[in-house]
Amino acid sequence: MVQRTRRSHPSKQIKTRYAVFTEGQVTEPLYLQLLLQYLRPKHATFKTHAIGGEPSKVLKEYRKARQREDFDRAILIIDVDQHDKLDETLRECKSCTDVDAVVSSPCFELWLLWHAIDRRGHVETHECVKLTRSHNLTRDKALAMKFPIESIDEAMTRARDAWPTLTPNEIGPNPSSAMPWFIDLLMTPPKKS
Repeated sequence: MVQRTRRSHPSKQIKTRYAVFTEGQVTEPLYLQLLLQYLRPKHATFKTHAIGGEPSKVLKEYRKARQREDFDRAILIIDVDQHDKLDETLRECKSCTDVDAVVSSPCFELWLLWHAIDRRGHVETHECVKLTRSHNLTRDKALAMKFPIESIDEAMTRARDAWPTLTPNEIGPNPSSAMPWFIDLLMTPPKKS
């Protein structure tokens, strides 16, 4: 009689589940969907909630979702723009262990722009929006059909060059974006407890 040895099956890896709350209702969610498809992170997944409005409203929606949804950590994707309650929102995020804010200055469109060009120096929101359109990155607040997501490494390099100490829950210089921090978070295996 031949004795069969039992094959051990690799255990299914549990992914960290993020809930991502965006200030923008169209561009950011479309970008995040494309990002998830492109990166296919092994250790993380996320669900996007397009909130709209200013940062304190995004934080408020995170609190509501915390009561009814199951996720490990929340990420707020917000702009500097001209928001009165941004500093207050960032202070709250710093004091919490399960939510972080990823801030782009002056706006998320800067992050999109860095996929195509190396924009340096102070820039206003309206100029970023105009530049993303002229470089065929966006159309009417929507992401262009052929958005160059494959240029993400260049965008991350440009962001780090603009803000070498980029970190969540902080307002960087204009221009800046903490999006590389979030992307690194998605791609890093969770620490074993």
